[in-house]
Amino acid sequence: MTETTADHRDSYPPTAAFAAAANADATLYQRATADRDAFWGEQADRLHWYRSFDQVLDWSAAPVARWFVGGTLNVAYNCVDRHVLD
Repeated sequence: MTETTADHRDSYPPTAAFAAAANADATLYQRATADRDAFWGEQADRLHWYRSFDQVLDWSAAPVARWFVGGTLNVAYNCVDRHVLD
């Protein structure tokens, strides 16, 4: 049986053509790292919210985190319905 270790260093970078066709690049990661709340708030705004959230992340009861506090959405609507409406 093969054992996996933490010092496994093989890397398989994508081809230039594959990377060029990607939907995102390193700037996405950099934006998320620079301001996590603003980044995830921006991503959440791409969804339809029945009630918008008041706070992106509530970390006041760490280690329990609450994301998009006060917001209400319907996952089925966001996954299917909004894409078929004219």
